[in-house]
Amino acid sequence: MRRALLLLALAVTACAEPPLPLPPGARPDLAREWLTPQGYRWPPDNGFGERATWIVLPPGMLLDRFGPETGRFLSPRGAAFGARALPGICRDLPYHSYRVSAPLLARVGYALPWFGEPGGATQLFTDATVAQLLADGTLVAVPAGDAPCPR
Repeated sequence: MRRALLLLALAVTACAEPPLPLPPGARPDLAREWLTPQGYRWPPDNGFGERATWIVLPPGMLLDRFGPETGRFLSPRGAAFGARALPGICRDLPYHSYRVSAPLLARVGYALPWFGEPGGATQLFTDATVAQLLADGTLVAVPAGDAPCPR
């Protein structure tokens, strides 16, 4: 009887909190692990897998990103999607490509494995948004071509 009551209590407790809603495009098999009531559970230290360092990116370097130009993360052009360790929903975001036209200070390191993806890509984080870097001429948009992931 005591065991039956304990099992009933556990079942009621498990059902007491409704599951978190999935963001559009989230993989249901991974989403619960990567969600909080506020949205996605992002990795620590902006996703850098090791101690990141600040470097100056030289003019002529090609970069890209998935998502709006209001972001500050980039990768060397062509880094595999899974190596960026982004949530699956990002596959459907706009893909952009850029050329560095003036020296650009960026924090550089490797992406942690996250969101069920392997990580390992070089990621770059800038103080300014991509939109700001385009506006001041530090970055120039170039034809993006095909995104480095299956859509």
